[in-house]
Amino acid sequence: MTSFSENWSMTRQLFCGCIFFYVMKKTTVPAKLCNGRLQIAYPSGVEGFQTQLLKIQDNIPICASILSQHLALYSLEMGPEWVTEQVKDLVKNRDIILEALSPLGEGAVKGGEGAIYLWAKLPEQYVDDDKVVRWLATRHGVIVIPGGACGCPGHLRISFGGLTENDCKAAAERLRRGLEDLVSNGIVQ
Repeated sequence: MTSFSENWSMTRQLFCGCIFFYVMKKTTVPAKLCNGRLQIAYPSGVEGFQTQLLKIQDNIPICASILSQHLALYSLEMGPEWVTEQVKDLVKNRDIILEALSPLGEGAVKGGEGAIYLWAKLPEQYVDDDKVVRWLATRHGVIVIPGGACGCPGHLRISFGGLTENDCKAAAERLRRGLEDLVSNGIVQ
């Protein structure tokens, strides 16, 4: 069995606007600060650790934060009109991103109903979605999530939440140009 310290090295790396922190302590795990959001990684080599994380995950959906509970109650009190007003920009953004994904072809895009992201299937020759994501970021200045990171290799996950309409349009234009380039010319540096 590998020890905890053998699983981690102390590094700090900047990639695509994300900073990865790896800390070698028994009480902490690596964290990634990406666009103001903290994402936590865990040492998969430590026996029993994944089981404990799954127990935590099981509690997340059934134990909403107090803030989420207050927002849900307020939404019920205000009624469906208020909720519709709050999410109208999401609908606009979803439609903007759907248009940007059109170079991938008919039927390549799924999702967007009840979620703030879309799934886009890459052309068959691009099974390495990490490589496509790096290329889109460096060549076209747009960041998406590789499907493999979410258990769906060969796909992209594109979020349309948390953006103003103008920011979404700018990102969508870069994404559309990138996908047109990918489909027409392939990954060219």
